[in-house]
Amino acid sequence: MVEKRIKQPRKKQQSISQRPSLALDMWRFYLMWGVVLLCFVILIARAFYVQVINKDFLQNKANAKILRTEKIKAMRGVISDRHGVPLAISTPVMTIIIDPRDYFETKQENQDVLNQLKEEPNSRKLKRQLTDKNLSLDELADMVGLDRAAFKKQMNDRPRSRYLVLKKEVPPPQADLIIKRNFAGVYTETSYKRYYPQPQPNAQIIGLTNNDGTGIEGLEMKLNKELAGVDGEQKIVRDKHGNRIKVPEVIKEMQPGQNVTLSIDSRLQYIMYRELTAVGVANNARSASAIAVDVKTGEILAMSSWPSYNPNDKDGLKNKDAMRNRGAIDMFEPGSTMKPFTVAAGLESGKYTPNTIINTSPGSMVIGNHLIRDTHNYGALTVTGVIIKSSNVGAAKIALSMPYSTLPTFLKRIGFGQRSAVRFPGESPGLILPPSLWHVSQIGTMAYGYGINTTMLQLAQGYAMLANHGIKHDLSLYKLDAPPKGEQVVAPKIADDVALMLEQVTMPGGTATLSTIPGYRVGGKTGTAHKLRPDHRGYSSTEYRALFAGIAPISNPRLAIIVVVENPRGSYYGGVVAAPVFAHIMQESLRLMNVPLDKPLTAQK
Repeated sequence: MVEKRIKQPRKKQQSISQRPSLALDMWRFYLMWGVVLLCFVILIARAFYVQVINKDFLQNKANAKILRTEKIKAMRGVISDRHGVPLAISTPVMTIIIDPRDYFETKQENQDVLNQLKEEPNSRKLKRQLTDKNLSLDELADMVGLDRAAFKKQMNDRPRSRYLVLKKEVPPPQADLIIKRNFAGVYTETSYKRYYPQPQPNAQIIGLTNNDGTGIEGLEMKLNKELAGVDGEQKIVRDKHGNRIKVPEVIKEMQPGQNVTLSIDSRLQYIMYRELTAVGVANNARSASAIAVDVKTGEILAMSSWPSYNPNDKDGLKNKDAMRNRGAIDMFEPGSTMKPFTVAAGLESGKYTPNTIINTSPGSMVIGNHLIRDTHNYGALTVTGVIIKSSNVGAAKIALSMPYSTLPTFLKRIGFGQRSAVRFPGESPGLILPPSLWHVSQIGTMAYGYGINTTMLQLAQGYAMLANHGIKHDLSLYKLDAPPKGEQVVAPKIADDVALMLEQVTMPGGTATLSTIPGYRVGGKTGTAHKLRPDHRGYSSTEYRALFAGIAPISNPRLAIIVVVENPRGSYYGGVVAAPVFAHIMQESLRLMNVPLDKPLTAQK
């Protein structure tokens, strides 16, 4: 019997992968979100690091690439004369600058593109990346006037520099030509160059600036802060080739310098310098200086010296002696030009009148160890005669008849021995010896202008006071907007009496007949002073100082003018050398100021 096989059921094959379960799915879910969360945290941490912790560093790096801060140079103020004529102005000039780092980066990027074009010569995209900047350093060197080899070496020595000056003080049209050549890394900065339209007559007052525009002499130095103004700043955005891609953002406004109006009249200044040049050359003098003051206000209308210099020519500033403002800086013994003040002190003491007789015989006198002499034995002179004949003996007797402190105290009250209100840079205070030295010899010599040092400013202020009926005004180099209030330092009658004495000095018989002017009554005083020897051991017998101090017109004085000629050769008397210079300057000045005549015109011989 055939056995019947019983079919056994097949065993189910087990799956290779594990049957999904809820626990497994949750684990995968958490893992996925954990990874996402970790990435999110990393991104936030990175953003926090970039935006907060490392913000300044990265911002500075970015700004270094595209941002530049440029200075907006302030325009220096204009210095003009009392009529608005410019004496010092600023004109715009350009500085040509190259950024070596920009240049080399642009050149390297351009070279990289050229290398890629060798592999893909038809790539339009690469061709568009080629720079349109001019990379020729030879051409740039030629345009700015530099040696080619030296310029290339300078560039290679400073490849990471951001600022290299190629040329300064370039006129704007020339700078535009350079910029139009589109050199890589080249740009311009605007600055201002100082220019002086009337250089020599005004140089010693105005002074000059250095290459940075800072005042280094005269009023340019004294008023530098007011004239300079305040520079501004602006931010500009540039691309990698140095091109501006955004309108500049002003971060600090520029404040232009203040304009200054001087009391100087440039017309009178020119006339004065012309006459000083003529007398200096004609007499082979070391120098010639003068000052003119408006007696009604104390304004200085002209102040000049010869020789002078041209501040526009920076290469010609070798004669330092010519750069000095002698009218304010030089101290000197004024000689006989001090005698009117000695006489004024005598009149003020009450011991003298203009007609008081003084015996000057025998034309000399001994004071201590000093012998005082006159050029002649004038015998008996009135006080007025002492001024007319310029008697040293008469002046000394007037001073010594009063307490020794009278004359130096009187001179200090007028303004001698102290700086004037002008306060010019380097101005000298003059010198009046201290009271402990006010002995007989000192007072006797001081009476006729020795043993005392003055400046032209002080002498001009003193004569302006006598011309203004004894009222002293502080001197000013700036135009006054309102009439100043003066100080009555001498009685009006005394000042007027001295002014009339000065007029007689210019008449026949006086020492200053060459100072007369047709149509005007003139008063003045000559001075011929021996100069100290270089070793300060006594006075030189060959070197002199010729002076003249005068006022006009006597009926209603308007101007006081002082003239000083140092070391004239040949004739050296103040009445011969300095008085004619005074007459020429005064005549032209009164004409320009439309001052009415105060005496009839006489026919010239």
